[in-house]
Amino acid sequence: MHAPVRAHHRLGLIAGLVAALALAPVALAAPAETTIVIDIEFGVSETFTATGGVVCDSGTAVTDPVFFAGFGRKDRGVGTFHLVKTLTCADGSGWFQLLVNAAGAPNSEGTIGGFSVAGGSEAYASLRGGGQIRGTGTETGIIDVYTGYLRD
Repeated sequence: MHAPVRAHHRLGLIAGLVAALALAPVALAAPAETTIVIDIEFGVSETFTATGGVVCDSGTAVTDPVFFAGFGRKDRGVGTFHLVKTLTCADGSGWFQLLVNAAGAPNSEGTIGGFSVAGGSEAYASLRGGGQIRGTGTETGIIDVYTGYLRD
């Protein structure tokens, strides 16, 4: 290979490496943390607010189905529950579902567990991710705080 051709190839290789390094932080950047707070008022409603910019800011939630297990003899043990939350956006952008697996004891301060995205309507069809959930009992219901990483 002639010297001018080799220099041209090296220049192309260097330019490609510089471009790849410049784009790497964008491609490898972690998704922003998302927080979803669901206010459950027993027998009345479930509403949510969200931050992080991946899903809508607010809406309603429905829990269905729910499966409980455990709690031991005389409600002295730890119980687990597994459920599906369907969150419908107030802005009309659609809905998405979360699979929740958590545990708690009858007289504890709350529940802890994890969640993952199960799917959604067209606007949220490619939504992925998950994280942790912490539930705290109130006089009339539960406040669930979902914290994790979601991406569209």
